[in-house]
Amino acid sequence: MSEDGRNSVYLWLGTLTLFGAVWASLHFDLFEGISDTWLWPVLTVTIVANLVQTVWGFWQRRASNPKNPNRL
Repeated sequence: MSEDGRNSVYLWLGTLTLFGAVWASLHFDLFEGISDTWLWPVLTVTIVANLVQTVWGFWQRRASNPKNPNRL
């Protein structure tokens, strides 16, 4: 499997895991006992990390494209 394929699988799994965790927490009230002091910062950091990883993957793919006119 190529590196791009492996990165795509990791991104999909991360996104599905995050979506599943948020859905489960809302549906089953899993985070009811956790204070808001910890819950929202942890979820925010997780979402931001996932978005940064996605953007980084797109950037690497764009930078490695030989037809990219901005490539050095």
